[in-house]
Amino acid sequence: MEIVAAIVFILFYIIGLVGLIVPVLPGVPLIAVGAVLAAWLTGFERLTAIELAWVIGLAVLAQVIDYVAGIVGASRFGASRAGLWGSVIGGLLGVVFFPPWGFLTGALVGAVIAEIVVGRELVAAVRSGVGALVGTLGGLVARLFIVIAMGLVVFPRLF
Repeated sequence: MEIVAAIVFILFYIIGLVGLIVPVLPGVPLIAVGAVLAAWLTGFERLTAIELAWVIGLAVLAQVIDYVAGIVGASRFGASRAGLWGSVIGGLLGVVFFPPWGFLTGALVGAVIAEIVVGRELVAAVRSGVGALVGTLGGLVARLFIVIAMGLVVFPRLF
């Protein structure tokens, strides 16, 4: 069963990595689910509650950082509430119409358009958009490091 558990986790890990680039996929939570399934398949002998707690804790941390990074990035560059919402909506539309990297340009363009709609000057709107882009990229990099940490917790115990 160890081989099956390893294969299951590897598949979830690969899908999770794809989820870093394609925001429609909940990448980090899928990796946590893969770890739980692998633990269950091995009777919780290879992956114990301690390792699972680390993996789940890292998954929660990744979600919090992802949420906070976009807000902090946009806010630091002077985005209004409209700019924050524009960034989120633009990112979602970007990934749908221009996958897989459309969420980055979508966040920038969405924030700029939202800021212009509420009456901000072009320079301030572009600055907000750049902040949204910086925050989104920061969240992506942080999630990548967390995914690597999750792999470092699980892979040695499965092989």
